[in-house]
Amino acid sequence: MRVFRYESVPELREIGPDLYSVAIPQPFYTPNNVYIINSGEPTLIDSGYIQNLGLLQRALGRIGLSFKKIRHIFYTHEHSDHITGALTLRHYTDAKLYGMAGMADWVGRFGDYIRTYQRAMERLIYKAHADRETRRQYLEKSRAAWTRFFESTKRSGKYDPILKMDIELVEGDVIEIGDRELGFLHTPGHNQHHLTPYILGEGVYFTGDLVLENISAIYAEFDGNLADYRRSLERLLQLPIQRLLPAHGAEPESPQKAIKLISKTLALLERGIMRRLREGERDLAELVLGAMGEKVKLSGHYVTALATVHAILHSLIGRGLVQVREVDPPYERYVWSGADSESRLD
Repeated sequence: MRVFRYESVPELREIGPDLYSVAIPQPFYTPNNVYIINSGEPTLIDSGYIQNLGLLQRALGRIGLSFKKIRHIFYTHEHSDHITGALTLRHYTDAKLYGMAGMADWVGRFGDYIRTYQRAMERLIYKAHADRETRRQYLEKSRAAWTRFFESTKRSGKYDPILKMDIELVEGDVIEIGDRELGFLHTPGHNQHHLTPYILGEGVYFTGDLVLENISAIYAEFDGNLADYRRSLERLLQLPIQRLLPAHGAEPESPQKAIKLISKTLALLERGIMRRLREGERDLAELVLGAMGEKVKLSGHYVTALATVHAILHSLIGRGLVQVREVDPPYERYVWSGADSESRLD
């Protein structure tokens, strides 16, 4: 593997017996937490973004590991910041790659998958903004990171364009990794193929993008589902989780409180959207800024915010509480059609 020169290598943190985490930068969101289980058969939970695999390799070296020594890599889901490393890792490791059954076939050629995802994000921008110049600015910003991704794959001579897993997992599978065992929950919502691996007998759950420090993105326009997300959160809340290790951000002190806070925040966000629509019709951009503040439109998370609010609207439309007024399709505005007393959450 070509070793790039980096100003610094991310810190590798020991967070438990033979358990480590390292935050790997990526261009779409906050850094990804990659987890390393080093108990007999070195194992990774996710492998991060393709262009920063060199950082992960260097970080592994601090505990005497390398990609050649890794035996198992488990993927929580197929979003690019988690799994694009898999498109080149087979050239540097003999590790087995694991993902949810059906995930690899659904993705297929990763470049085509990314273009489909990108179109879904662009549809949100067109739904949200009537002004052509405003749309152009957001579209350019959204496309820039993907352009870098495609340029990097063109330069690489060791890039597998089609996503492949060695073993497809279903809930109930148990995989031995040295003197530990991993089980798997199917936890859709953020993504239809989302898995939550956990260490049997230890109460340690790797929640990927399901439970973060805030609400996870829900891409109803692409592969997410709000109702599934709520059900997955409720299921986790019933489990004896001792430690919850997310793919982004810090480990919460109390897993149960973290899950409850997300559910509460989601309910408050939904009620806020309902209240604003009772006051008068709104478009998607107006609802996002009203719910999350003006700063969000200047952040790198703006399209993610559009996606999450759109997922809530999608739910409210399905429940007959909101109607769509098509203005200049795909640009649209939303009109409250439910009873004023309606506040029930499904």
